[in-house]
Amino acid sequence: MYEATKPQSQRLHQFLADMTRLVNLSPAEDELLSQAQQLLVPLLTHDDWLHPELSQVHPHHPQLYLIYADPANRFSVVSWVSGPGQSTPIHDHTVWGLSGVLRGSQSCQPYSRMSDGRWVPAGFQIDMLPGDVEAVSPRMGDVHKVWNPLPDQACVCIEVYQGNFGETARHFYREDGSRHVFVQGYANVPGMPIAAAVATLPTPSVNVAAAAVSPAIDAPRSTPVLEPLAVVDPQPVAATHPFKWVTFAQVRQMLLDKQEVALVDVREEHSHAQSHPLFAIQLSLGRIEADAWQRIPRRDTPLVLFDNGEGLCVRAAELFQRIGYSDIGLFQNGLAGWAAAGGELFSDVNVPSKAFGEWVETHRKTPSFSALEVKALMDNGSDMLVLDARRFDEFHTMSIPGAIHVPGGELVLRARTLAPKATTRIVVNCAGRTRSIIGAQSLINAGIPNPVCALRNGTIGWQLAGLALAHKAQDTFGEYAEEDRKKTAASALALLFRAGVQRIDLPALRDMQADATRTTYFMDVRTPQEYAQGHVPGAVCAPGGQLVQETDVYLPVRGARVVLCDNDGVRASMTATWLAQMGWESHVLKDVASADFSETDLPPAALPDTIEPVQEVDPVTLKEWLANRSNLSMVIDVGDSSTYVKKHIPGAWWLLRSQMAQDFTRVHKANRYVLTCADGRASRYAVAELRSLVRPGIEVYWLPGGNASWMAQGFSTQQGESYVASPQIDKYRRPYEGADHSPQAMQAYLDWEHGLVEQLRKDGTHGFKVI
Repeated sequence: MYEATKPQSQRLHQFLADMTRLVNLSPAEDELLSQAQQLLVPLLTHDDWLHPELSQVHPHHPQLYLIYADPANRFSVVSWVSGPGQSTPIHDHTVWGLSGVLRGSQSCQPYSRMSDGRWVPAGFQIDMLPGDVEAVSPRMGDVHKVWNPLPDQACVCIEVYQGNFGETARHFYREDGSRHVFVQGYANVPGMPIAAAVATLPTPSVNVAAAAVSPAIDAPRSTPVLEPLAVVDPQPVAATHPFKWVTFAQVRQMLLDKQEVALVDVREEHSHAQSHPLFAIQLSLGRIEADAWQRIPRRDTPLVLFDNGEGLCVRAAELFQRIGYSDIGLFQNGLAGWAAAGGELFSDVNVPSKAFGEWVETHRKTPSFSALEVKALMDNGSDMLVLDARRFDEFHTMSIPGAIHVPGGELVLRARTLAPKATTRIVVNCAGRTRSIIGAQSLINAGIPNPVCALRNGTIGWQLAGLALAHKAQDTFGEYAEEDRKKTAASALALLFRAGVQRIDLPALRDMQADATRTTYFMDVRTPQEYAQGHVPGAVCAPGGQLVQETDVYLPVRGARVVLCDNDGVRASMTATWLAQMGWESHVLKDVASADFSETDLPPAALPDTIEPVQEVDPVTLKEWLANRSNLSMVIDVGDSSTYVKKHIPGAWWLLRSQMAQDFTRVHKANRYVLTCADGRASRYAVAELRSLVRPGIEVYWLPGGNASWMAQGFSTQQGESYVASPQIDKYRRPYEGADHSPQAMQAYLDWEHGLVEQLRKDGTHGFKVI
């Protein structure tokens, strides 16, 4: 071995020792590659240990140097050195391997073989930078070509392969399908034969007995626990309060360090959509007791609350404190303070996901066709499929004529079955841009052989082009073929390793969930119908496409870890690779048997106690009260306004809970009031507040189960806005949902999406890394 100065050489020695322990365990190949990648990445983060003679550039072609050969011939470690612009032919490896970039950059293009024997590019080009690792294996695909894309810098990769790689018989291919056998050999130092190089490498000092108890495969990474937020000099906003103030610099550092934090906008959704920090989540004052325990499950999660001067923060902090949260901070000077400190502000909702979609398109050059181009293909009878990646309710409302509903998380699993001919073009659409881009790039990443593109600007672009949309479409996906699933699962597994996603088993998941120092979200990414038929106990239903689209909704704690599961080996892996690229510590549950999907009932969500006992009324009694005009009863609905407008208990008023004190005066006087909402959860906590607003002797009740319990009795409902007492700011009207928006509003939304990449660059906290 070529020694570097201590302690630099110890890095390599440690890696070799750890690698030897790993192969001693004889794990399955996918587990070995996953764990070996974890060992290799730290070695790549320090460019101070490789001897200069093992990184020499040949003027005409790349070179392979032997760094270490296992005495039992189980693995070897090599350096692969390519000069500016140097490349390889199409070739295979015939063994498992990992290639990681130490310095420079390497590009890689996978290839697949067509039925006529020709080799053609498969999937996307992979651009690797220092620290990136690529896995290969005959089982998951190991035919590619690589090159150094830099014009003035060498590329050095550190690679680990099964066996003695330089002595392994391999093949290079021409595009016409011809195959040629070759043995690479090693360049090594001039005058030093391979045998001598091996002889100089000391065998790592490994205690075989100790190796048998090395850390478990796919063990979760350790993440530092966030210290409580520091207190800064308070500047009162409304009144004296016990909560600490948090600065912009503190929040920014937590985001950069990937520490757990929930940056909570306690305003209503419409206000939130006007302006907020990138990773802010929206949890309005009226939903805290009903939703916080599910969305932010760890009660000592650091919370940073903000508003825009409305005086909501202190009230929200008191609610969080009452229901058990212990680390609560108020953002200093609210939204204005964020802007004054130089923080970037974003509009709209689901911004991290939408910005990531634009980031992906920019870096991967995701192909897209305009609405007019797609319409021309349709008119010409081209062999093509339009796959709509949205939720079914969105698809049913309006869609591209002839499109098939295939939600984003289902695309990769079902595309081969839907388009069995490799020549069939697949066009992925959504309402705007994000799900089209992510859906199309998912198919490309997974190596689907068909030509794939996004419908540029989705249904908005279709409308702006003057084309007619379909309404009330029903055409949706069917069953997938098992043979197609197997092919796709292999591709998804390869992507999993490429993205650095961990695979864990159920005991490891339960250990994570028992860890009181970290937040762990466990989610089933299959369809809601499959979830209802049976799911792993404790899993939350989060269809993969929507999870990637709405990370701010499903994953409110930035820096938390995420565990995903499915029963097909495709959907969880594909979803996890995207989350990992968005900066989430992602895991996929492995070795899940059919019997593990045993839960069919949804246990009632744990909810905090109310301040004081609540009087309840059942739907039948409530109906009798409403019919008695001599003792007037009034229903107040504190649910969301859009649901209220569509369907509510006859005569019910709608109030925004955060404005109940000022808006209750608009409600007609009654002898008793009954509070409700869609499911009864949020209305339960409004009882005490309403009691404080009514005259002594006026009774306030709660309808358990809310409007759902009323409708379950078969009782009639009412629609419309006749009894709306508060401004309907609880919902943001999205310019990509519904067909009644002005062209100006739709174009403005597209312009906003196009500007997100530049906003990300200004913000600097996103942590996105596209593979």
